[in-house]
Amino acid sequence: MDDLSDRRAEIAELVDTRWGALLDEVSRTVVERDEARQPPPPDLLAALAAAGLHRLSLSPEIGGAGVDVLTWGMVLEQIGYRCADSALPMIINHTIDIARFVHESGRADLIKRYAVPIGEGTIGAGIAYTEDADPWSFHTVLRRKGDDFVLSGAKSYVTAGVMSDVFLTYPLDEVGDMVACLVERDDPGVTVTPAEPLGMRTAGAAGLTFEDVPLPADRILQASDGLTHAQRFLSNQRLWITCGPLGRAQRVLEDCAARLSTSIRYGEPVAELKNVESTLGRMYVAVETARVMLYHALSHVGAGRAEPVFDPILSAAKYFAAEQIRFVLESAFRVLGGYGFYGTPHLGRYMRDFSGLTLVAGTNDILEVNLGAGVVARAGRTKEKGGR
Repeated sequence: MDDLSDRRAEIAELVDTRWGALLDEVSRTVVERDEARQPPPPDLLAALAAAGLHRLSLSPEIGGAGVDVLTWGMVLEQIGYRCADSALPMIINHTIDIARFVHESGRADLIKRYAVPIGEGTIGAGIAYTEDADPWSFHTVLRRKGDDFVLSGAKSYVTAGVMSDVFLTYPLDEVGDMVACLVERDDPGVTVTPAEPLGMRTAGAAGLTFEDVPLPADRILQASDGLTHAQRFLSNQRLWITCGPLGRAQRVLEDCAARLSTSIRYGEPVAELKNVESTLGRMYVAVETARVMLYHALSHVGAGRAEPVFDPILSAAKYFAAEQIRFVLESAFRVLGGYGFYGTPHLGRYMRDFSGLTLVAGTNDILEVNLGAGVVARAGRTKEKGGR
């Protein structure tokens, strides 16, 4: 892989110049908002969108800047580095990924109604997939009623649900096939209930209840094989979900080293104790190797080589980055001692926020199984071809 240090520095300057002041303002209230389980202020999210952040990775066909996959991943990484609100990169990317999927449908009516306003930041969007069950056991159902439909059921966790105006959701139809459809917050029978997760308390997460919601037929985004549609979305999230946390892990490493350099024990800076230096060295290795894998996966997707539903390179990058980010946080907690426990309101919050990285878009345990099954399958194909 080419050395991307210069490009990364350019992206850092871009983020600081265009959105830095707004990101700092989001950071300013994060501790209080975390305690109150409040998402970033709507006016700041609107200002970020007005400054072009939401449109950056969207197609020019819907008013976007059309930056490439690697650039967008680097932008999310730098947002994670600059902004102390762990949830912000996830909120932004979840929202615009829905705009991207609506645009891919080619439906001019839906693009105008949803994709363009999402890019402009005038409406929010969330994906309503999870029911705490496997997809073949979903209880949310879509039944035909005349020319239209009726939606009933519930979704347990929607990132940015409390501030979303539209939800991309996945019910089962009357024969058990999954459907992708768009439900609006103001549709009769839709109830949004704030969730209380362990971490990511500023993500505005919510549960949804659908009580005989009338759904016009033109809101069906994909009428059959919605499971593949959903898996494509989740596969994308495996790529994006660790970009922001990687930036925050870099910041934690730097802040940890700075703090230890000013702490004196036994007559010398704690940062110069050999066991501390070795811990910082391992943290550095974790950040850099996670970045290499993540950039490789971003480039892999950007080149059009990724499998749309389950890509092993992308999934391995998510798996590895999540483990390394967790290692960095746990190592920082260990070497910072009491300060990490009671001296800062941030480190414990990051540990809670990023604990979910090993669960989201497929748990790391499931990814291990799927990746291992892929290794076996590829080995079988190689043997059939006479390979060694």
